[in-house]
Amino acid sequence: MARAEEAPRPGSAAWDLWAAALHLLFPTPCHVCGAPLDRERVSCLCGRCWRALERVPPAGCSRCGWPFPDADAAAGTERPLCQRCRESQDAFRLARAVLRYRTEGTARAAILLAKHGGRLTLLRHLAWLLAAEASRYLPMAGWDGLVPVPLHWRRRWERGFNQAEVLARAVGRQHGLCVLRRVLVRVRSTPTQEGDPEARRRNVRGAFAVRSPQAVRGRRLLLVDDVFTTGATANACARALLDSGAAEVGVLTLARVE
Repeated sequence: MARAEEAPRPGSAAWDLWAAALHLLFPTPCHVCGAPLDRERVSCLCGRCWRALERVPPAGCSRCGWPFPDADAAAGTERPLCQRCRESQDAFRLARAVLRYRTEGTARAAILLAKHGGRLTLLRHLAWLLAAEASRYLPMAGWDGLVPVPLHWRRRWERGFNQAEVLARAVGRQHGLCVLRRVLVRVRSTPTQEGDPEARRRNVRGAFAVRSPQAVRGRRLLLVDDVFTTGATANACARALLDSGAAEVGVLTLARVE
C-alpha cells in the first residue's frame, strides 16, 4: 500500500508554498484594511496592519504610564504624575499598557475584532505581543501572581472565552507567573462601560468580589485586562483585592484609550 503523504506543517517551506498558492487562488482580505493578506499576515491581519499597531512610549506618568505631551514635562521630577493621576485616588499602585487605542487606530480595530468577532487566534497573537513587551513597561519580577479581570458568567458563556484570561496566560508563561483565574469574580452583570469617569465608576461599584481571600492575602498581584479606559474597572478590582488583604496591586493591559 502506498504511504500517504504528510500534510505540510505550519512554518515549513512546503507550508509557505501551499499557503501562497491558496492565497493566489482564493485571495483573502485583511479584516482591518481590506488589502489581500500577504505572507507576513498575522491571523486575519496583513503584515502592514500588524506592524501598524502603535506602541505607548515606555516613559511617562509614574502611576498610569501615559506619555506626557511635552517630552521635557517631567524633567527634574522624581515621580511625575499626569493630570488624571493628580486628580484621582487610585487603588492600584501603577498601570501600564503596550498599545495606543485610538478611535481610528489599528489596535482598536484588532482588539474589537478579536474580542467581539470571535477571532481567538488573533487574540492569542495579541497576547504573545503583550507578553513579549511587558517587561519594557514595568518590572515583571516580584509579582506573586496574575489576576485576569473577570467577565460575568453570562457574558463569558455568550463570548466563549474571557480575553483577559487569554492575555494573562501568555504573560504568565513568558514570565513564570501563576494565573489566579478563579480568585476574583464579577458578582453582578454590568452594562458596557460608557459615559464620563464618574458614570463608569458607578457602573462597576460593587461589581467584583474575591472568592478566596486566603489566595491573595499579603501578595503583590498584577491585574491583566485588554483595555484601560478611565481606570474605573481596574480600581474596582484593585479595591476588592486590597480589601481582602492583597499587599499591592498593579495593572497591565494590552491597550490604553487616549
